[in-house]
Amino acid sequence: MKGAIVALEGIDGSGITTHSKLLAQRLSSMGYRAIYTKEPTEGPVGQVIRQLLAQGRPEPRLAALLFAADRSWHLCCDPSLPGGVMGALEQGYVVVMDRYKYSSIAYQGASGADPGWLWEVNSFAPEADLLIFIDVPVEVALSRVAERQRREGYEVEGFLRRAKERFYEVLAQAEARGVTVVRLSQVKDDRPLSVDEFSSLVLEEALRFLKTLR
Repeated sequence: MKGAIVALEGIDGSGITTHSKLLAQRLSSMGYRAIYTKEPTEGPVGQVIRQLLAQGRPEPRLAALLFAADRSWHLCCDPSLPGGVMGALEQGYVVVMDRYKYSSIAYQGASGADPGWLWEVNSFAPEADLLIFIDVPVEVALSRVAERQRREGYEVEGFLRRAKERFYEVLAQAEARGVTVVRLSQVKDDRPLSVDEFSSLVLEEALRFLKTLR
């Protein structure tokens, strides 16, 4: 099977890290060559990004350029992957991304950067093969964020609402670019789904897509 990028996206407090890791683990246990990775990375630019986020919300164009630089390193040179993301894809890995360029476009767009410019800045990065958007009510996301010991500049209610609106626009644009987009809600019949219930939905959608690549 050829390699594929499976990107999980959503606002802060969506559980992206939890479900990205679970998806990579479950795919691996089923015999897929799956590997988990995240953005921002642990690389030199990724560390600068984290320092800036700890101080508040950085200027959107600066943030966009830093995220793009970190993404470029991630694609070509991240030593946690066999040859970076691109090398892993060439070797047939399913690369499960805990955030990708779509987060940058939504978040920096919500901060005021021009959407067209953001797409252009990230044009070097290949589109995801499958984009799973974890849809969670802002109120639920905020309650999860409040439980963290360390908060970042993007984790405030007004901003998260704007980011969610931008995400919906980004998803439509990604679909127009040929990306398979799946929207999954963490609430069913007014009841929040458990981690196990929701992770099963994520796995189901990933498997449905990956079977088309064989």
